[in-house]
Amino acid sequence: MTVLGIVAEYNPFHNGHLYHLRKSIQIIKPDYTIAIMSGHFTQRGEPALLDKWTRTSMALENGVDIVLELPVIYACQTAELFAFGGVELLNKTGVVTHMSFGSETEDMDILQKIANILAEEPLEFKEFLKDELINGVSFPVARYKAIIKYMKINDMDISDTSIKKILNSPNSILAIEYLKALKKTDSQIKPVTFKRIKAQYHSTSLQKGISSATAIRNEIYKSGLSNMVENTLPYSSLIILENAIISGKGPLKAEAFDSLILGLLRRTPADEMANWMDVEEGLQNRIKKCSILARDLKDFLQKSKTKRYTYTRLQRILTNGILNITSEKIEKFGKTGGPQYIRILGFNKKATPLIRQIQNCSSIPVINKAAHYSRFNNKALEDMFHFDVLATDIYALACPNPEYRIGGWDFKKNPVIL
Repeated sequence: MTVLGIVAEYNPFHNGHLYHLRKSIQIIKPDYTIAIMSGHFTQRGEPALLDKWTRTSMALENGVDIVLELPVIYACQTAELFAFGGVELLNKTGVVTHMSFGSETEDMDILQKIANILAEEPLEFKEFLKDELINGVSFPVARYKAIIKYMKINDMDISDTSIKKILNSPNSILAIEYLKALKKTDSQIKPVTFKRIKAQYHSTSLQKGISSATAIRNEIYKSGLSNMVENTLPYSSLIILENAIISGKGPLKAEAFDSLILGLLRRTPADEMANWMDVEEGLQNRIKKCSILARDLKDFLQKSKTKRYTYTRLQRILTNGILNITSEKIEKFGKTGGPQYIRILGFNKKATPLIRQIQNCSSIPVINKAAHYSRFNNKALEDMFHFDVLATDIYALACPNPEYRIGGWDFKKNPVIL
């Protein structure tokens, strides 16, 4: 049996995702497709446009067979942790044979060489990286410069321009992290990549056919379901999105958490902030100071951003703060083997045999109903699951319709079945 695995956010599921899915199926010809999807907070540290069950429906309607949740512990972290969580979850299903991801380059050889350096971390590379960080540049820039230096001293025949282009391209960076995670986990899953077409990941320009999720979300926030938005979504996604907006489930904006976040920052002592994931080297003091001076979340980000601390990193830190995700907790979960459970968000009925196969082959518990999470006598599993429940309960507070702001949705919603 051939099973395709994809790690995604589907925020929302647009024409680019449909292209990726269909192209993957065309190349790999799988019997089934599994998507590992972020829940209510994304890798950029923002709340998802729509809740995880609505986005699951979009994925199933457009051809995905099973949607599994990427625990929030990994979903709103760096590309490295995001990729590790997704890859390890695919590994632990025990059934996935292939993994597909888009990239700004189709040159798997270059991607693999860079991934190997990052996975093995040779001494020379680590020294170069350390030197660059001492110079005060951001981690991505330091890593790029360290890779260039390492490749030069080892006579690797790759131009500086090619490496720079790859490491400045978000999807290529994520592709490298997927490859690194596959290597570090000794995975038997075969990676497949193909070139991303048209809109770039961070593009804010909306265009007919395929646009970035960022551009689509911005247009929805600005103009609702305009003709421009309609032209970027599969019809089924459009209908699901329209119904979600009518019912008041969305769209959610980061600004809806302004008061909650600023209140949290002003209340929390700086030494406690220092424990939040991704806070380092006195950043907590800057966060504390800027929270007092800021008028809203946007103002806070503008005041606290530096060359080293980007908007995205700060947004992730804020999400970690809301959920009380600390560096210590991330480290503990890492020591226990990463993802502790397989949470099924939804599936196509034709994939029922695959679910049985996962239940037989998985190295971790499979959770169909949230209430069953406590049956496994696993403290790490329970702790990780509590973060997903909290993420849902916090997310619900920003729903436009007050009826959806109550807590406990994880225990009230069954998997979506198509």
